[in-house]
Amino acid sequence: MSLFRDLYRRLRLGWKWVIAQFVGIPLLFLLGLVWTRLPEKHIWQVAASLLFPLLLLGSLLILQAGTMRRLMDDAPRRVRRVWGASTLLVWIAIGWACWAVLDWCDDRIPQWAGYLNSQLSPHWRARLLTYNHIQSCLTWIEWILRWLVVPAKIIPYAAASALWGWRIPWMRVIRMLWNWRWWLAVLLSALAAVALPAHFFTAEPHGTVSAQVWLVAFKLTGAYLLAIVFWVLLLGWLAVLFGRQPKYAENKQMREIATRLRAARGWIWALFGWSALSVLDDLFLAPLPETQSWVKMVAAIVLILAGLVLAVGMVRSLIGDHAKRVRMVFATLSVLLWGVAALGISLLLTLWHLPIAPWVTGWVITPAILLPFAAASALWGLRLPWRRVIKLPLNWQWWLGVFAAAILGVALPALIDAATRGGSEPPSLWGRALRECVNGLLATGALVLLLAWLAVLFGSGQPPDEEQPVPALAPGGPPAKHGKAAVDPPSSENG
Repeated sequence: MSLFRDLYRRLRLGWKWVIAQFVGIPLLFLLGLVWTRLPEKHIWQVAASLLFPLLLLGSLLILQAGTMRRLMDDAPRRVRRVWGASTLLVWIAIGWACWAVLDWCDDRIPQWAGYLNSQLSPHWRARLLTYNHIQSCLTWIEWILRWLVVPAKIIPYAAASALWGWRIPWMRVIRMLWNWRWWLAVLLSALAAVALPAHFFTAEPHGTVSAQVWLVAFKLTGAYLLAIVFWVLLLGWLAVLFGRQPKYAENKQMREIATRLRAARGWIWALFGWSALSVLDDLFLAPLPETQSWVKMVAAIVLILAGLVLAVGMVRSLIGDHAKRVRMVFATLSVLLWGVAALGISLLLTLWHLPIAPWVTGWVITPAILLPFAAASALWGLRLPWRRVIKLPLNWQWWLGVFAAAILGVALPALIDAATRGGSEPPSLWGRALRECVNGLLATGALVLLLAWLAVLFGSGQPPDEEQPVPALAPGGPPAKHGKAAVDPPSSENG
């Protein structure tokens, strides 16, 4: 079967979800407009105004996850639809973070264009690399990143998580990102659904007011139909390319990470709850006056101790059951010693005035060296298996994981803060809460994945347990002692 026949077959089998895309999205949009008109005079009205957007968001996630799951109809071992839809929130948060960074870059394109133009020679500044040319080039780069690179990288992961949750076949998704047919489809969709509708509204209005209203309505309808048609076609094309891939064997390390995360899911959910609680602490305790600073101090101490206990418990669950583990109290105190060492290093780095070196040292080098010792102390206190722990900072895979976690959990939230705190007007409470939630989600998720990666690498270097020989039972008698024969000596009667 050809690719286009397979695409037609998948769209025909999932025609109900395709129609739901055309009908459900404008219906959800109209319900969103109704939500903005809800009164807030009574308690039930305030509760309805708070629950209504959650219901709209849940409906949108169910709609998109159901369409992805139906188009990719040949996927085995899929999770439930509710769980697959909830995982889309993470990819939406990552996409929103990328767009916030691109918005921040878009606001600074005139400044960057002026600076680059001022650094050139007069000949280049006047002829080829003029201010307008540089600004236009940077604008095109930002458009390509926004509508081509970011969707092409996020949509395959989102579609895979809608089917398999967090048991994503990572290697198959990565191979999809190297498929030129997928990038060509994303390019055509971006040109037809984004660039083409932008030209509908470039002409100056003319005619009567009624004619202009109808013309704008037709333009909006055309832009909406183009967007939905190419969105459905893009999802169907992704399903076709994904289904044509050979069934590669899953990575053993990825399977082990999923197994360990599943075993420690209680501690992980508790850690995410702690992150949400810290966001509420920042939002509601920060405006308190200086006379109530003791409340902030007590809350900070409680949050730090609770986070430390949750992190220690999660590490103990991720690494697994081992013999001779110390108690939770001694493990927490041992990890606290390594935290004090990291705090001292961070204080010393504040005296370093270079721009990038303190960041690399504080968020890459120091965690890569101290985290293995702290994780081992969560199990064995100060009686560490030093040889196994020292081998981990010498592993290049561990350094790669630390660097990726620093980018996801530290650098990306910093860019989001820089992109959302610009402007003369202070952000609203909802905007601050959304920004803090996304940053907390990224930071906590990066920490959890890094500790799971540490547990996998730490377990791979564990030597197999030596089996103790079991003494053989003599017939009718007790087991033979070590160093003596297990056979009865011959009797004197037998000579």
